[in-house]
Amino acid sequence: MSHTDPDRYVTRLFRNDYPALQALVASGRLRRVAVRLPGWFKADVYEPLVPVSVHGDHHLRLGHVDLGAQIYALPSAPYAAVLRASSGYRQPAGLAQLQASFDAPGLDAAIFLAELRASLARPLVLDGTPHLATADHGGCHATWRPDRTLILQSGGDWFLVLAFRLEARVTRLLGDRTSIFGVDLNADPALCIADTAGDVRMIGPRHELLDTLRREHLDRPLSAEAIRVVRALGYASGRRPLEGALRDMLGRAEAVGVEKLDMRQLYARFVERSREQAALDWHVSWLPQALYRAGIRLHRVDPAFSTQACHRHPSHLGIVRGRVFDCPLCTELQHRDANAAHNIQALTLAAHRR
Repeated sequence: MSHTDPDRYVTRLFRNDYPALQALVASGRLRRVAVRLPGWFKADVYEPLVPVSVHGDHHLRLGHVDLGAQIYALPSAPYAAVLRASSGYRQPAGLAQLQASFDAPGLDAAIFLAELRASLARPLVLDGTPHLATADHGGCHATWRPDRTLILQSGGDWFLVLAFRLEARVTRLLGDRTSIFGVDLNADPALCIADTAGDVRMIGPRHELLDTLRREHLDRPLSAEAIRVVRALGYASGRRPLEGALRDMLGRAEAVGVEKLDMRQLYARFVERSREQAALDWHVSWLPQALYRAGIRLHRVDPAFSTQACHRHPSHLGIVRGRVFDCPLCTELQHRDANAAHNIQALTLAAHRR
């Protein structure tokens, strides 16, 4: 599908560098522009009047000013595109092995931390390989447009907006039936997806090592650099199953439905947790843009009673106990998120038929 408007992905700039951003505005190197971005209607938008370059998973440069940014917090295709276009991109030595250890089932936290400290003790290496990206980039390809970079200021925080040309490259097989998907966003699992056939998939279970590191950090704090690397690894670990789900939808979906959500509440719950942040980014940005480029309809449905109403008996409310949903008319208990995904799927089907 031909298009000229860029696909934009928003990620965070580090608080320590807010004074440098204010100085860039005062010096005229960041110019305020009359641009409004979806979901950011009250934000002040700035255009850099200096070259934009990226030098690492946490390293942005505007002209000669170095800034910290969550460059890793992108879908795989845009993340790989930034690396391809950045000849000076540097990553921790042994990052691929760190990721493998991080995701190894049952790995002791002490063993991982020893590997992490050893990696951080070595100099950063020049590396254009997107080790943290999924192998097929979620079925998409992207080209970075550094000249279309924007900076946002909203609610006292600063954000980086990177622009790309995105293409969906998933082949839809001739004769393959299309499906209507309903997606429920949560924390455990990250996604629950129901389709037309009534099949349900749980995507993105909790990450045992990441949870252990979070708990141990309260008693034995990690260094700032170690925290940054762990967050990048956690984000990449969360991204992988999400992009597998996206790839499947790009190949089979006629329409996809998600809930209309209160983003302020979600950011309060999700943004400081790297794995959950990936799920939120998928829901808000990756999924809508990839579906749009593939010509697949996205419906945002009213979430009212999606968790409390039984999908088999829509006029009856059940009781939610933890992850269990109990309908008074059903003979068996249901998973809370599976019931919600079925309800969202039904609402999506009704909206798509109108």
